[in-house]
Amino acid sequence: MGSGTDNLAITGFSVTGNQGTLLWSGGRPNYQVQTRSDFNSNWGNLGSPTTNNFATVPVTDTQAYFRVVSDYTAQYQVVFNATWSQATHPTDWPTNAHWSGLVGGVHNDSVHFFRLGETSSEGIRLMAELGQQAGLLSEVAAAMTNGAADFQLAGSGIRPSPGSTLLVFPQAMRRDYPLVTLCSMIAPSPDWFVGVDSLNLIENGQWVGNKVVTLYGNDAGTDSGVTYDSPNQVTVPRGVATQFMDFPGLQNGVIVPFGTFTFTRLD
Repeated sequence: MGSGTDNLAITGFSVTGNQGTLLWSGGRPNYQVQTRSDFNSNWGNLGSPTTNNFATVPVTDTQAYFRVVSDYTAQYQVVFNATWSQATHPTDWPTNAHWSGLVGGVHNDSVHFFRLGETSSEGIRLMAELGQQAGLLSEVAAAMTNGAADFQLAGSGIRPSPGSTLLVFPQAMRRDYPLVTLCSMIAPSPDWFVGVDSLNLIENGQWVGNKVVTLYGNDAGTDSGVTYDSPNQVTVPRGVATQFMDFPGLQNGVIVPFGTFTFTRLD
């Protein structure tokens, strides 16, 4: 049966020698053929996603089940709208307020790259303190090697803030990698950043068409500076990532966000 959209139906299956031809109709491309050996096994992909409504599959003496997953891939973009300004965050407003380049990756739930309440990785530290992309991209690359991530995300920053920037994902997302992690440094700052951790772009079995995420400021827990322009003060031992509950997020008794990410499906 199909997964992801309604009305996909298997319409035929024929065998020639050691090869079968699977036919289907309905649903929405891209399609992914999957197989498993028994009801207790996990489904595994057979070949790559396709726009065709047919596929060839191996036929052996061993029992096998097949299915077709509809709407298997989705192409996305994200707009980072940075609202951080002297009007929204007047306390200790820095000169040269800007944002580092967007950085992150697309992955599954067997990995995460930062999490509030956990010690930040070196890649997160370098992003949050220096605005560097390379360290976090290398962590995503390692997860790709291990099969936990599908591709990296890297985009431009914003100078000055407020402002906005657009990142079109370099390839389509797949249902087996539905999560997005994406970050940007609040600059200048000791180790402050915004980001989403493992945001799932599949909801109720469907790719989301449009999703707006409010971005509150975070502290990576790696530098103990207390103002935007504080000199380096390495936190020893390294703390955990936390969301701002006081300065600079707290303004006149209210936690004020720094912007939004808007994820939009393009196909």
